[in-house]
Amino acid sequence: MVVYFAFLFHIYQPPVQIPLVIKQIVNESYKPIINALRDNSEAKITLNINGTLTEQLHDFGYDDLLEVIKNLSSKGQIEFTGSGKFHPLLPLIPEPEIERQIKLNNETNKHFFGNAYNPQGFFPPEMAVSEEVLKIVKKAGFNWIIMSGIANTLPEFPTDYISVHPSGLRLLFRDDYISIDCAFDKINNVDAFIKRLYYKNTSKDYYVILAMDGETFGHHVKHAINNFLIPLFQAIPHRNDIKICTVSEIVDRFPKGFTQVPRDSSWSTMPYDIAADVPFPLWFDPQNEIHIEQHKFFMYALTLIHLSAKYRDGMDDEKKRIFDNARNLLDRGIHSCQQWWASRRPFYSPDMILRGLNEVLMASVNAKRSIPENNPDIKEAMELIMEDMLKAQNKIVLSLM
Repeated sequence: MVVYFAFLFHIYQPPVQIPLVIKQIVNESYKPIINALRDNSEAKITLNINGTLTEQLHDFGYDDLLEVIKNLSSKGQIEFTGSGKFHPLLPLIPEPEIERQIKLNNETNKHFFGNAYNPQGFFPPEMAVSEEVLKIVKKAGFNWIIMSGIANTLPEFPTDYISVHPSGLRLLFRDDYISIDCAFDKINNVDAFIKRLYYKNTSKDYYVILAMDGETFGHHVKHAINNFLIPLFQAIPHRNDIKICTVSEIVDRFPKGFTQVPRDSSWSTMPYDIAADVPFPLWFDPQNEIHIEQHKFFMYALTLIHLSAKYRDGMDDEKKRIFDNARNLLDRGIHSCQQWWASRRPFYSPDMILRGLNEVLMASVNAKRSIPENNPDIKEAMELIMEDMLKAQNKIVLSLM
């Protein structure tokens, strides 16, 4: 009997992150993880790197790190996943925006990683899934999607087969218990990890998927790379009872099983959230006034962008430049971090909330500016939308005092 396990590391920084923080995380986490893989040729991971972080690493001079990631992918030690470029919570945005974020992410990572970037699977930001997201991911051409174990609706947890969505999309679920214990330093050595892998009393081969923020290793848990990850990578070649895989290798090895429709959820959703019908509590809690107003604010901004997009063909070059800037600002502005920082479960940061709002507001102003002068009725309609938008912003700002 063999336990096949996969690490899925998700690395991302919000587009409004300050350079000093990115530099710290690169040195504490990203580079040491990649070096550990490079130094242990039989080690491998599945990696989600959102396109916004790929661009930030390039902009801040870390092309050498991107090149090593590309080379390790070419050797089969890193498997990429698809995602949304600017890390929006996909179930909270309309279908065209989900499709746009996936497309932008693919284009950005393909630009930097070339043919090494050929993702078979999809990592939804915060593992936030809904029926609409699953259908769009399948339509986008992905073979599988990863989500939290709490999304599983089958009586048993899939460990020796791959369950399937009615669309044909393969459904992969992380082991929440082991993943969370690794992330919070409750499993911090090789023996403890392997003991946890052997939690099933069976003679059949099975698999375990561990998924967490890559920043866990070295940044959040300072000793996790030297005391756990590197020793684990070094031990793997000498054991026959465990085998490290990419997630796609697990999909290829284990048979298809039961069909299911996963529940709406994220990797921060708890059973009591499901019972209260709040599937995305850190981003859209009906009891959180800031979340409600943030959502209104985003929807007003999306309306303005989509209105102005209808007039792009009639814009002169300067108006097109203004519109394209607005579109880019909104792509950046709908990242999920500002809602997360408003959740108070337990974290709270007015600064991060306002940084996100500022980008969305600038996008909205530029969307209105881009409308050609011979369309006064549309400009007037946009002004009315912006009045409501500013009411939502005012409520948010006053609640931060």
